[in-house]
Amino acid sequence: MSLLIAGFPETRALGKKIAQGLSAKYTDIFIEDFPDSEFHLALKDNPRDKTVVILSSMSKNPNEKLIETLLVGGIAKDYRAKKIILMATYFPYLRQDKHFLKYDSFSSKHIIKLFSSFDKIITIDPHLHRIKHMQDWVSKAESISAKELIADYIATRFKGEATIIGPDEESAQWNKPIAEQLDDKVVILKKTRFSSTHIKQKEQGNEKFKKNVIIIDDIISTGKTIAGALALAKKQGAKNLYCIGIHGLLVNGADKLITKHAELITTNTIPNHYSKIDVSPIIINALKRFR
Repeated sequence: MSLLIAGFPETRALGKKIAQGLSAKYTDIFIEDFPDSEFHLALKDNPRDKTVVILSSMSKNPNEKLIETLLVGGIAKDYRAKKIILMATYFPYLRQDKHFLKYDSFSSKHIIKLFSSFDKIITIDPHLHRIKHMQDWVSKAESISAKELIADYIATRFKGEATIIGPDEESAQWNKPIAEQLDDKVVILKKTRFSSTHIKQKEQGNEKFKKNVIIIDDIISTGKTIAGALALAKKQGAKNLYCIGIHGLLVNGADKLITKHAELITTNTIPNHYSKIDVSPIIINALKRFR
């Protein structure tokens, strides 16, 4: 087998599914700290002459995860892997896609360039807004999407009895295609952001909701945007509330904030208690060409 799937502890379960689907070998990435907190990493299996896929969810402690992922790429290169692919189920720092304040960081374009020595960079639903394509930063980067998986989940579970809501304009690039696949429309809320934790939303017209109301967003971080959307949906008469997030960061008790009002559902790009939509099929499909 020429394909070697290398997984961190948090991506181990997903990595094994992917390896099985590709008839490939799976290997663990071992991590330990030196006394000065520097990382020491190792692969369980020899990457020589293999196409090594590093499966990384750089979500919790993203600064540490970035370094760990870069170091594993270095291991594969040093031990003569044929090709090195980063399969980032979540890629951090992409929301900072311009200089928002005077002399602040435009981090998205600089962080992704750290991986320029990799032969291919693939990520799931990167948060792109002002920059439309990953290739605008690095030509070897590309993205895949969980939108069809989410649409299939909604179709199977809710049988056409659901109204889809987008919590802000940026979410439209995810929830509009999902609604279109379901032959439905989406209600987009208008949001004004005052800070990372202070936002204000307002309803768009006097919508009549179906039996179930589903709020869809790509990243659920603090949960403030989702909570605001849930409050507006309730105000307009929504009864059965659901929230679907592609990337469930769920920081500072965001899940508790949401589950007070709605059932929370995420994919397993960032494994958590609410991961009910499995992204392994789209990763397997994206990696088939490298077998």
